[in-house]
Amino acid sequence: MIARKALTPKQQIQAWITLLRLGPTARGILPFLLGATIAWSQGSPINIQVLLISTFAVLCIMEMTFLVNEYIDYGTDLLNTGFHRLSGGSRVLPSGLISKRATLTAAVIFMLAALAAGALLAFYYHTGIYTIPLGLLAIFIGVFYTARPFKLSYMGLGELAIWFSCGWLATMSGYYLQTGHFDLVTSLVSLPGAASVFLVILINEVPDMGSDAIAGKRNLAVRLREKGVSILYIAVWILCYLNIIINVFFGVPAYSLLLSLALIPLIAMTIRSVVKDKLAVNTLEPLSIQTTLIDHLITIIYAVTFIAAGLIAGRNTPSIVALAALFIFSFGLEALSFISLKGLKNLLK
Repeated sequence: MIARKALTPKQQIQAWITLLRLGPTARGILPFLLGATIAWSQGSPINIQVLLISTFAVLCIMEMTFLVNEYIDYGTDLLNTGFHRLSGGSRVLPSGLISKRATLTAAVIFMLAALAAGALLAFYYHTGIYTIPLGLLAIFIGVFYTARPFKLSYMGLGELAIWFSCGWLATMSGYYLQTGHFDLVTSLVSLPGAASVFLVILINEVPDMGSDAIAGKRNLAVRLREKGVSILYIAVWILCYLNIIINVFFGVPAYSLLLSLALIPLIAMTIRSVVKDKLAVNTLEPLSIQTTLIDHLITIIYAVTFIAAGLIAGRNTPSIVALAALFIFSFGLEALSFISLKGLKNLLK
């Protein structure tokens, strides 16, 4: 057990902000907001109270997920010496900044808050019979990503779980809670973002392969090694962009294809890096940052697409102002995460 370090109140706040992984938390909120944006663009009136409560629930589920994973992966993180800023967890627990007990307690509090928010949405706001099942499914994936008996991330299923939960599940939940039904267009729109977040997870597993293998993790990076990861990375990016093209033939506004042209040089840059550098250690952090950037741009492109479609159709503008504010809030979480991590740099060594 690592000895706890004495922290000033400011450092304690910074440590908790870092532990809460606000940047990745925002990645779970963004597709949820995209789903609500699609609902608005199709003419569904946005219930602002439902939007705020449900966004809070998503935030709580994401935080619960990261805290549970940090708690359970403590031993694995102690072994990890090859991590960079975007891999290997927050590094707060193995650095002795916050106790495991406090981490688990916070995870339980976030889970209870999410359950309470879900109950309020289902039974007071009557958002639909699938409100509770969708929320419980998200909690299930979040907990058992690392927890027994399923330990999805240890069995090579973690990447698929994130592909599903941060893709279809998050996007469709945002749509469903505003409309009370599911939607084909929303399902299609969720797929490119699901592919890109899958690649973010995959590329961030590469520097952790050694410690993950020792700890018994059999994730895709450990199974495929560098060569297999490179092939899969390139193939998924190609399929992701083809998906964006195909979507416009099934009801997704054509603006998305025009805007997506900006992705081509960025995707080509990451593919060139993988082919040229073969996932060399010094290239992994820049490659991870580039992959994350493209992932965010896909969500932004679709959000702008459906906002434009809604405005052209004369949809209610106050609703989109609320949605835009929440998008800005989510990106603000990422900024806060980087600022906090920079402030704790010396403590995390």
